[in-house]
Amino acid sequence: MNLRRWRGLCALLVVVAVPVLGLLFHTGGGTLSALGIDAVAALCPVGALEAMLGAKSVVLHGLICLGITVLLVIALGKVLCAWACPVPWLQKFFRGKKGASASDAEGARAGAQGEKTSPCGGEALPPVGGARDGVRLDSRHVVLAGALGSSALFGFPVFCLVCPIGLTFATLIGLWQLFSLNETSWGLLLFPALLILEVTLLRKWCTKICPVSALLSLIASANRTLRPSVAKTACLREKGIDCTACVEACPEQVDPHSALI
Repeated sequence: MNLRRWRGLCALLVVVAVPVLGLLFHTGGGTLSALGIDAVAALCPVGALEAMLGAKSVVLHGLICLGITVLLVIALGKVLCAWACPVPWLQKFFRGKKGASASDAEGARAGAQGEKTSPCGGEALPPVGGARDGVRLDSRHVVLAGALGSSALFGFPVFCLVCPIGLTFATLIGLWQLFSLNETSWGLLLFPALLILEVTLLRKWCTKICPVSALLSLIASANRTLRPSVAKTACLREKGIDCTACVEACPEQVDPHSALI
């Protein structure tokens, strides 16, 4: 299988395993979807920050979760976004294959146009420069600041009420309670309805809105492993042709030629 399918299977495993194992074996603490040992539960790093700001106190398992997240991202990069988050796959499912691949097709066309209008031959060209090279603050970081600020103001994790990651787990937990305990609630209708609205209408959730992505992008600037590299023998820019296909096609808008990614 190709890398995209492995990523999809990994995300599915995470989404299913966390609530199912937590509910079956009563692992972890804090919530029904928690997966962990004793009082140390697997929590969203933004959710952990929101909870501590809302409670205006420091919680041990929240700090442990943040510490583990920081270490993972420094060591492996934005693996949580690429391999564990369900949102991109939900968008592809509800928007269809055509909508999911539209940005890739647009990027490929733009790169092809750039190649055709470029001078041919010559010395290697400098990096194009991507919109996300290095540490770049954007609208996601504004949302992150708003999520943390609103939690401190209102005393509870406000953004968690609308986060599609949390809504995914909440929907699965609601289904579990329906079939195993015969318990129903309005949440079983509200959660999936809100989730579908978000993944279909907010098409640029990951790149423009997601506060989890914003937090991980700040930490990932310290990562030096698993970074994209350029095959110089195949790269047109190395041959002096002003091709921008890599930057245009990359969903994270980074330039693999740049030393700042």
